[in-house]
Amino acid sequence: MKKISKIFAMALIALSVFCLASCGGNSGGGKTDGDVIEINYWHGNGAALETALEKIKANFEAKYEGKYKVNLVKYGGYDNLRDTLAAAISSGDTPTAAQTYPDHVALYLYGEALQSLDKYINNPEYGMSKEEQAQFIEGFWNEGTIYDAAGTRYALPFNKSTEVMFYNKTIFDKYGWSVPQTWDEVLAICEKYKQTEEYKTAEEKNKGVAYVLGYDSRPNLFITLTQQWGAEYTSFNEKGEGQFNAFGAVEKDTKISQEALGWFAKQNKAKNFATPIDFGAGQDGYCSTAFLNGQCIMTIGSSAGASHNNGENATIDKFVTGVASIPQHDLNNKQVIQQGTNISLFKCDDEEEELGGWLWLKYMVSYESALLWATETDYFAIRKDVMESQEYQDILNGIKRDQNGNEIARLEPTVGAKAKL
Repeated sequence: MKKISKIFAMALIALSVFCLASCGGNSGGGKTDGDVIEINYWHGNGAALETALEKIKANFEAKYEGKYKVNLVKYGGYDNLRDTLAAAISSGDTPTAAQTYPDHVALYLYGEALQSLDKYINNPEYGMSKEEQAQFIEGFWNEGTIYDAAGTRYALPFNKSTEVMFYNKTIFDKYGWSVPQTWDEVLAICEKYKQTEEYKTAEEKNKGVAYVLGYDSRPNLFITLTQQWGAEYTSFNEKGEGQFNAFGAVEKDTKISQEALGWFAKQNKAKNFATPIDFGAGQDGYCSTAFLNGQCIMTIGSSAGASHNNGENATIDKFVTGVASIPQHDLNNKQVIQQGTNISLFKCDDEEEELGGWLWLKYMVSYESALLWATETDYFAIRKDVMESQEYQDILNGIKRDQNGNEIARLEPTVGAKAKL
C-alpha cells in the first residue's frame, strides 16, 4: 500500500528568520570538565514514551562506557518542540540532535542548521553497512531523503505509525456487517446504522450530536482524500523546489482535491462523517472520546492511539474494538498516510560532539533499541529484523510466554485484548 509523506516546508518558512546555528552553546552539549562528551537531545515525547527512551539512553551510555552522556530534554508536544528549536536556531543555541517531523526538517534546513547524515552513514569506521541500511522498512527509510532532488539524508526513522480505522465490533457483529474496504461501503453502513436503536439512543443522549464515522486529523484527511482521489499533494517542480500541487501549484490536482473535500463536506452535512470539532473536541482534538461515548461507531486515527479507542474503557456501554485498514476511494489506488517522527543531527562546532550525536542517533535505530521501542510502545517496528522477531510477532498475535519461552496464553487480536497494531 502506498504511503504519503507530509512536506510542509513553505507553510513553515514564515515562522522565523534564521541565522546559521551551531550546537553546543548553552544547550548543554560538548565536553564537560571530566572529558565526558555531552549530547543534548530534544524531544516531544510524553511520559509513557519517556520510560522507553530512558532505557535506550542508559543502554547507549553503558555501550560507550561513560564516554558520552545524553541529556534528554523534553518540550511539551511536537509544536512546542518545533517552535523552541526555531528560536534556538535564530540564537545559535541548538541541541546536538532532536526528534523531527518532515515539515520540521524543512524548516530547520531553511535555517541551514541540520547536518547531512550521508557523511556519517557512509563512513567505513562508524557508519552503516548496506546490509544494515537494508533492514529498515523502505518507506520509513526513504522519508529521510525527501528534502531535495539530490536525495540528501537529513533524518533517520524513529517512532512510526499510520492511520487505521477503529470500529465497534460488538455492533458490527450484532448486525452481521462486514468491515468496509471502500468509502461506498462505509456509506452503506451509515444508512444501515441510522435505522438502529443504538443510533437513536446516541442521538437522544448526546442532544443530536451523533454521526457514524469520525476522522481525527483534518490535515491528514485533506492529504489522504487528495491522494485517494488521484491527485498529488506535493511534488518537486522543474527547478527541484518543493511545491503544493493541491494548493494551486498544479491546476488539475487542485480541482481533484476540491472535489474530494466537497464530497466529505456533503457527508458531514448528512451526519455520516465528522471531525473532532463536530463533537466539540476542538480543532486539535480527537474522536476517541466520542467513539467511547457511542457518538460514532467508526473512527480513523493513529495506530499509536489504539489504547485511547479501547471499547473496554467506555463509560457506559462497553464494547469490543476492532481494527482495520482505512477505507479507500479506489482499491486500485490504495493510499494511507505515513506519520510519526524521525531523528536528526544539528551542525556542531565541536566535531566530537557531532560524532557523538551521530552515534546516539545510530544507536536509537539499532536492532536492540528498535525492538525495545516497538515492544514497549504502540508504534510500529521500523526494521525488518525487528518486525520478524519472535518478541514482536508475539505481541502482534497476542501471545504470552513464560520465562522459558513456552506459550501460556493467546489473546484475540483486538484493541480490547490489548494487541499491538
